[in-house]
Amino acid sequence: LEVDNASYTYLFPESIEGTLYSFDDGYNLETSLIQGEGYWLRFNEAGSTTISGTPINELTLSLSEGWNLISGISTSITLSDIQDPDGIIISGTIYEFASGGYSNAEILEPGSGYWVRINNPGNIILTSN
Repeated sequence: LEVDNASYTYLFPESIEGTLYSFDDGYNLETSLIQGEGYWLRFNEAGSTTISGTPINELTLSLSEGWNLISGISTSITLSDIQDPDGIIISGTIYEFASGGYSNAEILEPGSGYWVRINNPGNIILTSN
């Protein structure tokens, strides 16, 4: 969602302060969330939160060669809904994380992060049909 305040302490007040990390050739400490970026964020216990904002139905992501941590859009999309005009996504390298470890993702769900491996820098487009 597009939100007025993208600070993680505002969106996730129950999170552990100082634990929001993005990935760009290494982990980077962050304070705000950016649409399309994926993050690691720690919590003391399981839970859920409600976030209000403007839905995002299409998003262009600029990705680097190698591994990228991304998020989806406001609706669930299948991998076939990802537009990859330059063929930069290495087939079979979109992963999700669950309590049992990593597995190949089949659907990008809103609010979740995904690892994707790219063979050359470029853009992909996430869109709901």
